[in-house]
Amino acid sequence: MDGSRNRIFREEFSSGDSLDRTASFSDAIFAVAMTLLAVGIDVPRVPAAELPGAVADQLPQFGAYALSFVVTGAYWLSHHRMIRVLSGYTPAFQRLNLLLLLFVALIGYATDMLVFHGDQFLGLAIYAGTVALIGGVDALMWLYCKRRHLFKPQYDERLLGTAWQHAAVAPLVFLLSVPIALASPTAAQLSWLAIPAVNIVLGLLGSRQLQT
Repeated sequence: MDGSRNRIFREEFSSGDSLDRTASFSDAIFAVAMTLLAVGIDVPRVPAAELPGAVADQLPQFGAYALSFVVTGAYWLSHHRMIRVLSGYTPAFQRLNLLLLLFVALIGYATDMLVFHGDQFLGLAIYAGTVALIGGVDALMWLYCKRRHLFKPQYDERLLGTAWQHAAVAPLVFLLSVPIALASPTAAQLSWLAIPAVNIVLGLLGSRQLQT
């Protein structure tokens, strides 16, 4: 009897329809992680004559910062859209959300690895792996919500059902870039450019399916 009561108590306090605190907490983690990307770029402490060269040497850092900011921002947008169309949450959803934030908080470390060791397999693999983990959990959350029918009834479930497919593109490409990095880290980074192209194709295919 006590076990049954404890189970009901846990379900009552870990499930519900108000996602405000989940959204606020998640937004805070995303915001801190994205802000720390810029904090990691140090101001050159060199004589004035050497400053232009020192700033030029930092261009790879700014490039990695921009890439990570865009990638993390895209995942925040996906998470924001997900929260807006959900009618509630479950204990499993909350655990998946925490897992997502666990990897989001690592993006600063992964970006530094890309900056300082991006020409080596391990450095690039850590970055690509971190981004793939973030995207993989994001896609899994969309798929979980679809299968548990957590979306609000006023939204087209066919359209929302394809969201996990779009979310899965980036982590799949980043994951596939890891073995490519064994041969060429540069080629691995160039392979990431396939992400927007694949998403465009998926968008066109999805539009056709909705019209039929």
